[in-house]
Amino acid sequence: MPVKGTNGYIKKRKIMLLLLLIGIIALSLGLFLCGYLTTGTKKNLLTVLSILGVLPAAKCLVNLVLFLPYKSLDETVYKDLESTTAETGILYSDLVFTSTKHVMHLDSLYITGTELVGLSLNGKVKSETEITEYFTETMKKRGTTVHMHVFRNAAEMKSRIEALADKPADVPEELKEFVSMILV
Repeated sequence: MPVKGTNGYIKKRKIMLLLLLIGIIALSLGLFLCGYLTTGTKKNLLTVLSILGVLPAAKCLVNLVLFLPYKSLDETVYKDLESTTAETGILYSDLVFTSTKHVMHLDSLYITGTELVGLSLNGKVKSETEITEYFTETMKKRGTTVHMHVFRNAAEMKSRIEALADKPADVPEELKEFVSMILV
């Protein structure tokens, strides 16, 4: 099972969801065929069970469609960022999260104290603004003021992380809980 917030999560999650979807569809078809071949009619209990298999298959398909537009952060970029952040904060990768209005994506998120530094390599400027507003407003409602900036370039993110090296690395528990809670 892939761990949310780790590098490669999106890729592993897509594979897992696809395999699960195929398995559920195969099981539903198998149940239908077993019922039809043994009774000679579609009107049997196994047909009902196979139809009920559509519900988890639909949920799995929705999750797969949610992840399709996104991809995992390149391993070399992640390793470079990880070497910069050693013991100074928390580095998340492959973040897909939702608000009431949008599905949002960050390739990487670094947190030290109340400073958040995001990386959105394929994002649009509008989504970067939405992500920043979402984090700052939600944390303000929870009683913690955070400062967030989203970069479109890994080198810019790395230099910002290096500039924050002397900041306190104690990440508030509310912030850790919030990030864990929002991840899909």
